[in-house]
Amino acid sequence: MDLDVDQIEKKWEAAWRNQGDHRTFEHNGKGSIFSIDTPPPTVSGSLHMGHAFSYPHQDMIARYKRLRGYRVFYPFGFDNNGLATERFVEKELKLNTSRMSLEEILDSCIKVSESSIEKMKAFFRRAGFSADFDNAYTTYSRESWKIAQAMFIDLFQSGRAYREYGMTVRCTTCRTAISQIEMEDAERDTDFVYLRFKSETGKEIIIATTRPEMLSACVAVAVNPDDIRIEELKGERFKIPLYGGEVPLIGDSRVLKDKGTGAEMICTFGDQNDYEIWKDHDLELKNIIDDRGHIRDGSFLEGMRIEDARKKIRDLLRENGYEVKTERIRHSVNTHERCGTPIEIGVSQQWYLKYLDMKEELIEQGRKITWYPDFMRIRYENWINGLKWDWCISRQRNLGIPIPVFYCNSCNAVVLPPKEKLPVDPRFDSGFRCDRCGSGDLTPEKDVLDTWFTSSISPTIAMQHAGLSGHYPMSARFQGHDIITTWAFTTIYRSMIHYDSIPWNHIIVSGNVFDSRGEKMSKSKGNVVYPDEVISKYGADATRFWAASSSIYEDINLKDQELVRGRRTVVKIYNAIKLVSSLPQGNPEKKYSLPFNRWMRGAVDRTLGRVQAAYDVYDIPKARLETDNLFWQGFCDNYLEMIKYYAQNGSEEEKMEIGSCAREFACAIMKMYSPIAPFITEEAYSMLGMKESVHSQGWPEINGKFDDDYENFRNVLDIIDGIRKERSRLKSSRESYSGFSIERANIPDDLEKEIIRKTLREENVQFRKSEIEKIEVLK
Repeated sequence: MDLDVDQIEKKWEAAWRNQGDHRTFEHNGKGSIFSIDTPPPTVSGSLHMGHAFSYPHQDMIARYKRLRGYRVFYPFGFDNNGLATERFVEKELKLNTSRMSLEEILDSCIKVSESSIEKMKAFFRRAGFSADFDNAYTTYSRESWKIAQAMFIDLFQSGRAYREYGMTVRCTTCRTAISQIEMEDAERDTDFVYLRFKSETGKEIIIATTRPEMLSACVAVAVNPDDIRIEELKGERFKIPLYGGEVPLIGDSRVLKDKGTGAEMICTFGDQNDYEIWKDHDLELKNIIDDRGHIRDGSFLEGMRIEDARKKIRDLLRENGYEVKTERIRHSVNTHERCGTPIEIGVSQQWYLKYLDMKEELIEQGRKITWYPDFMRIRYENWINGLKWDWCISRQRNLGIPIPVFYCNSCNAVVLPPKEKLPVDPRFDSGFRCDRCGSGDLTPEKDVLDTWFTSSISPTIAMQHAGLSGHYPMSARFQGHDIITTWAFTTIYRSMIHYDSIPWNHIIVSGNVFDSRGEKMSKSKGNVVYPDEVISKYGADATRFWAASSSIYEDINLKDQELVRGRRTVVKIYNAIKLVSSLPQGNPEKKYSLPFNRWMRGAVDRTLGRVQAAYDVYDIPKARLETDNLFWQGFCDNYLEMIKYYAQNGSEEEKMEIGSCAREFACAIMKMYSPIAPFITEEAYSMLGMKESVHSQGWPEINGKFDDDYENFRNVLDIIDGIRKERSRLKSSRESYSGFSIERANIPDDLEKEIIRKTLREENVQFRKSEIEKIEVLK
């Protein structure tokens, strides 16, 4: 009968939830604290296979550290704060927020996110996570509000948070300002359009642009100062095609002579280059794109969305003889990482945090942290070196921790609420007065804080939530390589400016999950696989075996073969432990008198050392591989086959020794496997008659006395392995040969010869001393 893995896993999931012994953090217990800064998953829909791959790594290390005697602080949080959650709720409930009050919007977001969090908790429990879900924090709780707002006030009072009217990067889909950390590059195909600009005197210049819809925002034509056209066209003013009006010709070194025609139209704003040239040359400002991504040119394109406007203006330019030619090109576009929309640049008043003045310090902080792998630190440093703007932290959305600020209408002061009054929502709360003039005539700040402003203080939130504020920095952070420039960077920055400390001692970076062909999963491709479906099919332990199969920093493909291999391991563990549990129990008078017991003890010791060393540097695949080799080859293929005859036909003393040693070895292997496969190892421990949880036991002790026995017994194993290979090669019936002749320099002793014959069930195995090693088939 096939093993009911699902029933076993559900049984232990329920048991752990009821008893919670190995999950509970002991505030006043013994042992050093090992704390994990867990990435709070975003409450924005279904969990994906990335959660099933990278999140188990932190649980595996948490379980291992408990076995090593640490008091493991393994909190869990959920990111229900900010843009991603609000957009998810809008989509989930098909909300038209323009027709809803702010209270209704926030209430809907809270209800949906709470429901989603419960579903996510159920999945993580089902996947065998040993985090403290009963005390999970959320990034949008009143507790998190208070912490984040108090930190904002500190930043404002220290001069690091400031409000300024300046360049703003906006997402027209999400309808808010965003920061550089939320931008990503995307390759897009587009047309490079060559347009004819003419002056009143009839002189002409050709410019090339990918954004002809920005024509009405053109405020200058620019060339490089080294371009000879600077002198030829000096003083000329050029008419804007279709729209009329004249703009000057300017020289600027940021215009590339070898790009397009070497001449650009400067629009407010087509890109960052336009903004910088506009600012430095004190040009006119024309805002023609509204917050929703519609053109407001008061003319041909009024009210049209950007893509539609681009098509229409192209037609008009062509019809009126302004378009010279086009080239189809592939170029890099800055997009919003949340939705993939190309960003727009404008000017507005926003809140910022200074960090451009701290690049060297931020790099130095990163070097104080041990990175696994170390080369991921280079990605962090490259990001810092490429920073161009301070961090815009204000968002024009509904859901988010409110910026705790009022503006005095009498004296224009920025008014901050007292910290003892936090948390506050200026959009609803009143009764505050200006500290400078005493006026109560205040205008509330309506913007909310960027979600990364709160996520970047996850160590603080987690520890304050658990009453562990004095244990900073934390031990380890597990996260994906795709958020080094967001979560890792902002957390290191916040830790430095608030605590003058690194946030954690170690950062462990994981990769992404792709389908079986190595392609990114997406609904449009139809290749999305959901983790709950995988667990339902293969089991949680098998899924965790798959997650442990690849180096944590490498991308991984979702292949059935690895999941099947994990399932086979679970079944093999069950069957092997079932055999061991049937052996005699008791305390033998002698132990390790039989050579295969001494060899297996040496094999366990050697593997324990290698597995321990691998876990200590977060090399989970190495730990799994070493344990796999010991279990499959050493324990199952060799040791269990060796003891079968003696467990049935040996003396009572031998039977007791075999039963005792086999349990000891099985328990040690289960402890090595338990971080990866918590369910089947707990079942195995129970089958062996153990009263305690495998997860609450200590890490096995390395005996260290049987190295010589391990090496000496290799001679026996080599002979067994050689005969097995010969039998496999023959692929014939037993009647086609009568036995085997073994020639080698090191002949086994009589007991070892018997072990070889009984293990292989081959009575006719002859031995002859020879300097030349070989195995012959006897006919």
